[in-house]
Amino acid sequence: MRLIFALLLLVGLLTSSALAQEIKIGDPADQVVSVRISENGEAHVTHTVKKTNSPKQVELLSPDFTNFSIKDDNGTEPTYANTNGKNSGIVLFPTNNDVTIEYDINDIIQENNGLWTLDYLYLADTAFFLPDKVDLFYVNGNLIKLGEKKGFICHGCQVKLQYELAPTIIKKQVTWEGKTFDVQIITQTKISELTLDQPNKTLSIDVAEPNKYITLIIPRDLLWNPYEVSLNDKLIKKQERVDQDNYVWLHLNPEEKGILKIQGVSVVPEFPLTTVLILSAAMSIIVYTARFNRH
Repeated sequence: MRLIFALLLLVGLLTSSALAQEIKIGDPADQVVSVRISENGEAHVTHTVKKTNSPKQVELLSPDFTNFSIKDDNGTEPTYANTNGKNSGIVLFPTNNDVTIEYDINDIIQENNGLWTLDYLYLADTAFFLPDKVDLFYVNGNLIKLGEKKGFICHGCQVKLQYELAPTIIKKQVTWEGKTFDVQIITQTKISELTLDQPNKTLSIDVAEPNKYITLIIPRDLLWNPYEVSLNDKLIKKQERVDQDNYVWLHLNPEEKGILKIQGVSVVPEFPLTTVLILSAAMSIIVYTARFNRH
């Protein structure tokens, strides 16, 4: 009887908004969170909490949630108490089974001019599942391609997540001695003509708006990487990778207006990629032969 009375008293204290801000019961729960985001910015959130023999705190991602449910692995509702302080959540009392908490949030992610943005901070591993249309997204300013993956996991977890449902792709063409090269640019800003300075192995564009992501997809047989990127003659940070189709994905976030220059190792037709590879192989054979002849 005393145990039941103490439990009821504790629940009463925790559900009192005046006292909940001052009382904390238990340590943070051992859990994994998943956030499934729909095209309209709604999210279905799931907390999978490991069984525990002591009270544990589970903070919810927002106080403005709907369709709340809580069940253990047997489909039974465990004993818990709501906390109505600054951070909305629950205290989960000891359970012999893992517990699943689910709810919906309508406005977890905000859209501005087609770019959806979520500033997320939660001290538990979180799996994000983006809308089906999304293949390219940004994590803390870095470009990531989902490909065949269904989502991504953030460990521990502070992240700025951004994406477009349908990326804005601008196609530019560069012509040199009768040959045309297609360069794709993913950005939400206006892009001037893309110009080629063949003697200096440089591509240039005029950046009209600062702090807008710009991703260029450059064929390597036009401009061979690695690249050196400058804005108004000052070097800037870049993210660069080569895909299996031999295109370089160059991701930038210029912080001011001006002339953006991308300088490569070589530019076609001076040193076509196939020629460079053949020359590299020949050089290797020559070096190996020279070393062999010394013995």
